[in-house]
Amino acid sequence: MLLVGCYNSADKPRITPSRPTPTTTIARLHDVVGSGGVILDGNYVVEGRVVSSDVDENFYRTLIVEGDASAVEVMVGMPRLEADYPVGLKVALCLDGCYADYGYGVLQVGRRGTGGYAVDYLASKEALDRVVVRSTDVVPIEPTVVTIANIDKSMCGRLVRVESLHLVAASSAAEDGATLADARWAGYTLFKDERGDSVALYTRDYAAFADAAVPCGNVAITGILQWGKYDGGRECYQLKMRYADDCVVR
Repeated sequence: MLLVGCYNSADKPRITPSRPTPTTTIARLHDVVGSGGVILDGNYVVEGRVVSSDVDENFYRTLIVEGDASAVEVMVGMPRLEADYPVGLKVALCLDGCYADYGYGVLQVGRRGTGGYAVDYLASKEALDRVVVRSTDVVPIEPTVVTIANIDKSMCGRLVRVESLHLVAASSAAEDGATLADARWAGYTLFKDERGDSVALYTRDYAAFADAAVPCGNVAITGILQWGKYDGGRECYQLKMRYADDCVVR
């Protein structure tokens, strides 16, 4: 009886900390960071919604948060973020002490990087919980519809959709005898719109849809906008899809 009386079977409730009040916007944070390579020393709190997803593993250990028509990438350093940080979740980012710089045109925050990377992962649950404060507010997210001609570098990191695209090249179809009909998402693909302007895509080999066929017809593609080299060559705008459904055949 004594043993039964001392046993408490109730689970400890999960406590969600109160979300801090923003002190600036993500757009203004870009002005503070400038060209990059700075430690954010001060009470920098911004607010936005998660627009990236690692559910199909094309995004790896990072969260991208968009707000005020601007975006920032948090270098988290842990996998399986989708369950706790779904697309559309409102979060506050407490960035005091974080290192900030640019990667693929996107403003990144985390630790000071080493070994060729400007920004390194936070790499601990305690650091993540200090930097990213969740809410219970989740809403559907619609990408911003853009044309390639109207894209500029200030949009990097944002979730955008480009219509009327056609596949023109793919690294997976570069072998002798291969055609675009053989193209798979893994690696680089290049699309052009009706004006002839081009945008590249990069897909990780580990993405769930890496081996899926790339449609050769008219498509609309949604993804996080980046800036980088296409297949190791010239620099251009790139889209990074979250899942296979980010490419829709029209």
